[in-house]
Amino acid sequence: MHQERIIYSEFVLRRLHSLTGLVPLTFFIFFHLFANSFSTKGEDAFNATVASLRGLPYLHAIEWGALFAPFLFHMIYGVLIILSGAPNPIRYKYPRNWAYVAQRVTAVVVFAFVLYHVISLRFMDYRAIDETGKLNFYQLLHREFQKPLIYWWYVLGIACTSFHVANGFCTFCMTWGITVGRKSQRNLAVAMTIVGFLLFGMGVTAIHGFLNSPQPDRAQRVELFVNGSTASAEQ
Repeated sequence: MHQERIIYSEFVLRRLHSLTGLVPLTFFIFFHLFANSFSTKGEDAFNATVASLRGLPYLHAIEWGALFAPFLFHMIYGVLIILSGAPNPIRYKYPRNWAYVAQRVTAVVVFAFVLYHVISLRFMDYRAIDETGKLNFYQLLHREFQKPLIYWWYVLGIACTSFHVANGFCTFCMTWGITVGRKSQRNLAVAMTIVGFLLFGMGVTAIHGFLNSPQPDRAQRVELFVNGSTASAEQ
């Protein structure tokens, strides 16, 4: 009886682990990269997007209830899965065995990447304060991505996240009995490979949006225009 309870508990925890990986974390990753893509529209557009998101009602409840808590559970139980796993891609060279190993390797990288990203940006607002005393995350990220180490660290983090999400969706569908046959699993793997590349492309595009030189905001442009017009009149 005790053994049956342990097996059932492990069954439930693994289902919850796969479920929290899909909802809400995968949805948030897509949304987060989409929001970051406003970097391609310029400094004003990106900063306005950040201000809108940070001004949402019940933001802390959303962050802790829908993001941080599921992520902590997914991460902690994922570590237990990694420690208890027995990968054998050398002995059995099947694609799913290699995907099994890659999923766990990328999990470690993604965990470190998310911690760095959250701590360095979400909880260190003082780094984003510009010369006017306002929060300007575009300028902060523009400075950060000028550093090759930071740039390539983010590229690696986005690549690992893209693979982890795409392969994780395939694993989710197999775990929950959605894709049972080999053909359905193969077709889903092809589709999610495309999704993974699209996700990676979206993330790298957002990074490159920050590589453009920050433009003066509207108030500064008006001031520059007025000062320029005054100088021309005096001449």
